[in-house]
Amino acid sequence: MRDIVSDAAADLNRVVKINEENKKVVQISSEVNQVALNAMLTAKRSGEKSRGFGVVSSELRVFSGKLEHFMIDLEAPIFELLKGVSQLLRQAQVQHHFVKAMNGSDSAKRLLTPVLARKEAEMAIGGERVKRDWCRLAMLLKRALQLCETGGALSRSAKIEAVYGGDMTASLKQVSNQIERTVESILSILKALRTEMC
Repeated sequence: MRDIVSDAAADLNRVVKINEENKKVVQISSEVNQVALNAMLTAKRSGEKSRGFGVVSSELRVFSGKLEHFMIDLEAPIFELLKGVSQLLRQAQVQHHFVKAMNGSDSAKRLLTPVLARKEAEMAIGGERVKRDWCRLAMLLKRALQLCETGGALSRSAKIEAVYGGDMTASLKQVSNQIERTVESILSILKALRTEMC
């Protein structure tokens, strides 16, 4: 019984942390969009020499939009997992009260034994549902990580294209470094979340 309660409490803490980190990624991906927009404008000012940088910046905006939408869509499975874990925790607490009440008398034991058996069956079903929700969330986080690796490749391409920026090379390099740092921070958050899932 204690194992179920402590596991559910630990799961609850993990889900809350994942939810907080998910919100950070949404915010950071929005920042990538802004930086990429600024990069496009900078590339446009520098002319033909930085056309490639402008194209990569445009692709980075597409990437950040996809990532932001993907992470926002993750909120529903995170909420389902949170709901399932909370319900499991409540069921464990109710079961604990039934067990305590059964220790009081033989009549209480006779009356509560079938109820307790039903509660244990409900908890087993809830536990299986929570396991499935964890697996689903792990799969979705893996997809988010793959998507973010595309952003990493784009940020490296931006660094390469910045070299051809002529008079604006220094500005383009600065912007590409900012994009790279931002994408790397998203990657580190997502990798930490994947670790949290194991």
